[in-house]
Amino acid sequence: MDAERHLEIRAPLDQLEAEVVRRDLAHPEEIGRPRVEALRYVLSFARSTVVRNRDGQDVEVAETLVPFARRVRSTLEPLLAASQAGLWDAARALPELVAATRAARADLLDSMPLDRDSLEEEVTRRLFVVACGGGGGSGFGYAGAWMLFYRHDLQPALIAGTSMGAIIGLFRARRRRFDMAAMVDAGRRISWPRMFRLLEGGSRYGLPASVRLALHPTLGACFQDPSGRPYTLADLEIPMRIVVTGLRLGALQHDLSYYEHFLDEVVREGFAITTGRLRRVANVVQLVRELLRDPSLLREVVFGADPVTREADVLDAVGFSAAVPGIIHYDVVRDDPRMCDLLDRVFAEFDIVRLTEGGLVDNVPARVAWEAVMRGDLGRRNAFVLAMDCFAPRAMSLLFYPLQQAIRPMVLKSTRFAHLYFPLERVLSPVHLTPDLAALQRCMGWTTRELKPHLPFLKAMCATLPVLQDG
Repeated sequence: MDAERHLEIRAPLDQLEAEVVRRDLAHPEEIGRPRVEALRYVLSFARSTVVRNRDGQDVEVAETLVPFARRVRSTLEPLLAASQAGLWDAARALPELVAATRAARADLLDSMPLDRDSLEEEVTRRLFVVACGGGGGSGFGYAGAWMLFYRHDLQPALIAGTSMGAIIGLFRARRRRFDMAAMVDAGRRISWPRMFRLLEGGSRYGLPASVRLALHPTLGACFQDPSGRPYTLADLEIPMRIVVTGLRLGALQHDLSYYEHFLDEVVREGFAITTGRLRRVANVVQLVRELLRDPSLLREVVFGADPVTREADVLDAVGFSAAVPGIIHYDVVRDDPRMCDLLDRVFAEFDIVRLTEGGLVDNVPARVAWEAVMRGDLGRRNAFVLAMDCFAPRAMSLLFYPLQQAIRPMVLKSTRFAHLYFPLERVLSPVHLTPDLAALQRCMGWTTRELKPHLPFLKAMCATLPVLQDG
């Protein structure tokens, strides 16, 4: 069963459950906690598509549950359609729905190789999955979101990231227990001379640009074990998926030297982009449009989604994801035969000639997160996907608005797979790539304040439900 089919089955029932939760939050105890939980159990059971049993076997239940799911939808959709109605009408239909749920559950357990514990685990426990989009310095606010989630016991089961979303997400994924101190320590290390260097020498895997992103010298100590071995994606305590764009032969309209020197005149000594020359950066929009002109020449490479890329160095994966065409180049320039062999295998498998910014194929990777869950990478399929976007269109941002608009259709296509789409409103400029500690704390505060109103809904949607007892 593919991701679209899972979405087709689950989304209408997900939306009904979200409506139940929102109305309950607006009028708590209107129908009583047991009735709300029973309604949510009915809806969660009805949207089940695949259940992994105690033997590790995936059992498809969607087709068997079609008549039951149709009955639940036809009963509850009209009752929850009125915008100002409460939950009493739905509660009155509950006895009939509970009886039908018990019968469908018994039939499922009798007719399929399913054990009761595995089925109830799938229905009652929901995974919290987060997709973080790219946007340069605008993405530093994500750190505030991760801190807020940790303080409110919202433990991510999987993180999908693109570009800056992948870099900040990596600090969360390294340990199940969030270590904000590591991010602060990294912030103290970051500066233009340390992070960005004039491109010297050739490039092997990445698309050349005016400056090279130096992640290993700057952040390497944060992502290695006690022996000094760099972390791979398989070493992360929270699973992660990192989106990178693979360029196929024919994707580039110019020779490589064009990209290597695209912004040479706006990079001054110290490698800072001068304010008076920001307009030249706007030409990157045209460069991106050139690369987007034929999507068939772009390949989405998701590091962490397969056994080969799970062994990739985490800093290499996020480095390629954050390599903005014409502006920032990333490559494996150190002596690392293992990583070079891995990348050679990736290039052969995907039939690509270069790697670059993941935002060309999926700037807010909610679909990637959804596919990972529905493929069974986490065992269970019952997940809540939050998509956070730091690069949503802002008409006041004249410099970046055209680029935001250019990638908007792709973002909307991907965020269909999210249960909640959260665009950050107040952010640092995308070109603010090396903020000091005060700026980092400021943008974290912005995101925290914007996200707080959504916390009750997030916590409720991810709360474990009690099992519906047999009658």
